[in-house]
Amino acid sequence: MRLPGLGPDSRLARWVGRAGGGRLTPRGLRIATLAAGLMLGFGLIAMVFMVQVSSTPTFCGTCHIMKPYYESWEHSKHNRVACVDCHIAPGLTSEVRKKFEAVSMVAKYFTGTYSTNPWAEVDDAACLRCHERRLLEGREVFHDVVFDHRPHLTESRRGLNLRCTSCHSQIVQGSHISVTTSTCALCHFKGQKPNEATGRCLTCHEIPERVVSSAGMAFDHGQVKRLDMDCRSCHAGVVRGEGNVPRERCLTCHNQPSRLAELGDRDLLHRKHVTEHKVDCMNCHLQIEHGRLPPPGAAMAVAGRHGTAATGADVAAGQVAAAPHAGAAACQSCHGSGHTPQQDLYAGIGGRGVPRMPGPMYLAGVTCEGCHNPALAPVAASTELAGTHTIRASGVSCMSCHGPRYKKIFDAWQAALAGRIGALRAQMDATNAAMGVSPPPPWEDARHNFLLVEKGHGIHNINFSYALLEKAHEQMNAARRGRGLGPLGKPWPSVAAGSADCLTCHQGIERQSGPFGPRTFAHGPHVTTAALDCQTCHRPHAERAPGEVVRFGVQGCVPCHHQKAAPAAEACGKCHGDVTARTVRSFRGEFSHKAHLEQGLECATCHESGAGDPRPPKAACGQCHEGG
Repeated sequence: MRLPGLGPDSRLARWVGRAGGGRLTPRGLRIATLAAGLMLGFGLIAMVFMVQVSSTPTFCGTCHIMKPYYESWEHSKHNRVACVDCHIAPGLTSEVRKKFEAVSMVAKYFTGTYSTNPWAEVDDAACLRCHERRLLEGREVFHDVVFDHRPHLTESRRGLNLRCTSCHSQIVQGSHISVTTSTCALCHFKGQKPNEATGRCLTCHEIPERVVSSAGMAFDHGQVKRLDMDCRSCHAGVVRGEGNVPRERCLTCHNQPSRLAELGDRDLLHRKHVTEHKVDCMNCHLQIEHGRLPPPGAAMAVAGRHGTAATGADVAAGQVAAAPHAGAAACQSCHGSGHTPQQDLYAGIGGRGVPRMPGPMYLAGVTCEGCHNPALAPVAASTELAGTHTIRASGVSCMSCHGPRYKKIFDAWQAALAGRIGALRAQMDATNAAMGVSPPPPWEDARHNFLLVEKGHGIHNINFSYALLEKAHEQMNAARRGRGLGPLGKPWPSVAAGSADCLTCHQGIERQSGPFGPRTFAHGPHVTTAALDCQTCHRPHAERAPGEVVRFGVQGCVPCHHQKAAPAAEACGKCHGDVTARTVRSFRGEFSHKAHLEQGLECATCHESGAGDPRPPKAACGQCHEGG
């Protein structure tokens, strides 16, 4: 059987014959036909083989420009999904088009005309082949943010139709197709005020139902819902940046004047770059940061001193001027720059010879308005000077967030600070005359630290204020020694060093007393004279049972207080001064200490406390009473 057009006299046969220098014989024709068939078959096999090989991730990673992307894929959650499963959308047309693009990329690679910044798009249809349930699963939590895929992919967001890769992109170095949180911040906060419209906190964040600790401070967010508090009162500076598009960024891709003229057409730009194509938002927009402020002082400027970035020595020495706190702008709109001591004290900077000690509330991001709130002010805002007004804070400000018990802490801080400031002022007034018209540097440093506390209102940062006053006292004595005067003793008691953690909140505890069982308990002798750590009597808050304050009952005092076999009556009276005003139950009935003391008996007549237990034995009554 002979195939049509393949006979000895066919055009193909005559052409092959001429090419071979003679006439093609039937046998030669069969060989040529077989060779052509084999070549065609091997070509098809090679093409199929190359299609399969080029579809493997290993092949993609052979080009050195693809290595960063290959390595990030290799360590990602998608490392069992082939590149082509995502980068080629479903359908034969997409398959052919992508294979042609791949061949052209290989050709460019070998000819050296390739780009070192490869660009690719992932169609939503490719993602939804595996993740279709994402549209049905509803809300989920991502990094403490409540997120729902459905409205983002099915609804217009601020006039934009988002794609999967609008949020899942490759711009996070070393993290393949991960969520780019900077895109979230850009969409939610571009052109929006914090906690309004798309920037509302509760759009993404639920009010925590647990107690949250920040910078050593514990806060129950249940108060937020109960008092309808504004998140901005505490969470200041959580949005930083404008997200603008500099014109020069357009020039990295476009140079046609007609296209550059479209820069102001927001809808056109987003349709072309976001909806129709996948161009990373950060390729065009400047970043908007969202989250807590970094630790203050990392890059503060030495304002008003050098005009340059602060050095490590400046920061360590506390000589860096306060960076404007995120919430201070509203205060400055009325008060101008007259609150520098308060800002410095709050930020824990500006002391001489004292390291930086930012207040816990400053680290937690609490703004000035968080405490100086008109709704919580004890009196209406006053207009003491033209163009200014004062919103005074009080213990109510503390109570609004931390509960009613904080009123006692606030009052203790105020009283302790007033006592220390007054005592040190008296010593400095007595020293001032000896300093003369050219006082030594230590005296200038002492005055600076003292005035920082006094003018900055020490309550803004209690621990920093205590450290400044301690240092000011030390510097004052150094100045006195320089003038040949003897040092003055500290005008306040020193609390046991082991209680430092507790003093974050309980500064001034040495001045406090209160009832403990039937007696009055004073902290002063225990934490100063006896130098007991707080944990001698109190468990840490995290370990306490509900309602517990002291780790033991009144009998827990006995091992420390009843070591002497025969204590003096004055010593007993420090704790048991009320014993004469009541009777106690005994095996003989109601017992009156008053009646026995009036007979001239001493405490040691009945009570022997050497063993630690002061209760008298029954035999002690037999010394005076018949029948024991």
